[in-house]
Amino acid sequence: MLSPRKSTCFFALAAMLSLAPASSVVAEPNDKPTPRKPRWSQRNDPMVEVTKVCRTIFYELRYACDRNFTGKQVYPRNARCLVRRKVAERLSHVQDELHKVGLGLKIWDAYRPAWAHDILWRATSNPEYVASPAYGGSWHTWGASVDVTLVDLQGREQKMPTDFDDFTDAAKSEYRGDDPVVLKNVQTLRSAMLRAGFKGIRDEWWHFTAEDANTFSPVDMPLEP
Repeated sequence: MLSPRKSTCFFALAAMLSLAPASSVVAEPNDKPTPRKPRWSQRNDPMVEVTKVCRTIFYELRYACDRNFTGKQVYPRNARCLVRRKVAERLSHVQDELHKVGLGLKIWDAYRPAWAHDILWRATSNPEYVASPAYGGSWHTWGASVDVTLVDLQGREQKMPTDFDDFTDAAKSEYRGDDPVVLKNVQTLRSAMLRAGFKGIRDEWWHFTAEDANTFSPVDMPLEP
């Protein structure tokens, strides 16, 4: 048992942590799936098109064109923006929160088939930025991760630290620049995503994964309608 003095300190610390803003949560250093036997209900959570759950979310799948680090089109041009239903519902909550301040989400990547992830791995083979298929690949392949940015209500992208697929230090989730607009936007996006049940990673401000991602399982389904 804790002594009365230690108990008081413990509960004071716990209270301080509970009041800490969401944006102060430290990002995870990487995004490699950690195998675990998923719960039946989560493992079979269906894949859905994000815009069928939340029609106001914009998306521009960067791997369906050549505006990505490979410089080539990876997905079919008519690729669907897919995630697990529970993930889509959380994104809808984020969208509702952002709309209160005149902002919204734009998705750059969502579900990524294993064959597509293999292409990205071969293009860089750097586990700092693309998770190695040999060690589980990416949560994107489980339908549990999204790459997102902020837009206004007309879908116009807001000022952020970098563009998508930037492998420089400027893309790290903890913004260290001196632009107050960028800082505010990063904090707004991150706070809304964390409160909805996502976690970020260290090297990409745009990447978020469902906190309970390891209760799902890998998915194999076509991107085309």
